[in-house]
Amino acid sequence: MKNWMKIFCAVAVLFVGCSSPTNGETGSYEDPKWDKSSSSKAKVSSSSAAISSESKSSSSGISLSISWIKTGNFRTSQTEVMQSDYQKLMGELPPQMAKAVGDSFPVSNVSWYDAILFANELSKVLGLDTAYSYTSRGAGNKLGGFRTDAFVSAVRLPSREEWEYAARAGSTGNYYWGTSPAKNYAQYNRLTDSYQKVAQKQPNAWGIYDVSGNVSEWTADTALCGGDWTSVAKDLALKNEEKKLPDYTSMTTGFRVIRTGE
Repeated sequence: MKNWMKIFCAVAVLFVGCSSPTNGETGSYEDPKWDKSSSSKAKVSSSSAAISSESKSSSSGISLSISWIKTGNFRTSQTEVMQSDYQKLMGELPPQMAKAVGDSFPVSNVSWYDAILFANELSKVLGLDTAYSYTSRGAGNKLGGFRTDAFVSAVRLPSREEWEYAARAGSTGNYYWGTSPAKNYAQYNRLTDSYQKVAQKQPNAWGIYDVSGNVSEWTADTALCGGDWTSVAKDLALKNEEKKLPDYTSMTTGFRVIRTGE
């Protein structure tokens, strides 16, 4: 991967310079209140992939359904962030499609700011540093004085290049499934009337699910990648991206996270 640090610098200059981080990014984690519910965990079909799970293992006692796949010098969440995990960490869900509500559905309708805040909360739960700091938090979770520390051991959004590296899983073409039927790997082109539960399609060669289709995924530099359940085939190409403002939300937009520095 090349010049990944430049991507984080580019993100930082979107915002006003930072002094000290907010108390929320330096203090201890306080568990939000929620109703405990079961959530399904995706299973990998690739025997060569290195997988670790945070389910029932966080220091705060929160049971999560996040599994990690080793992808080079970082680890990538095996699925898109699910509604169950988002609600447990953030205490609430943004409005979701009525036909796509449940533990194993990806969280949608999230802004880049929302994804950033989730990554910080997950870092705290796992006993890691936080990658992001800010001096103010306004309406719609708009963050002022935003900065990224790319060198700490933390959970964060992948850079554009990190996202593509994990999505490709060693492939070199436009799509990680080569010439196989796209419908076997991606929920796209309105095959159904909403996004679907995670891990319903075949994964890439490293065992990562839904990197194309279902919900598009935020990256660190405010680009949406992978296409979504409404996308046509050409929009699933791994080089394709859609730049958005960080407060953009849509029922087609979600995210996955990576874990670095360990």
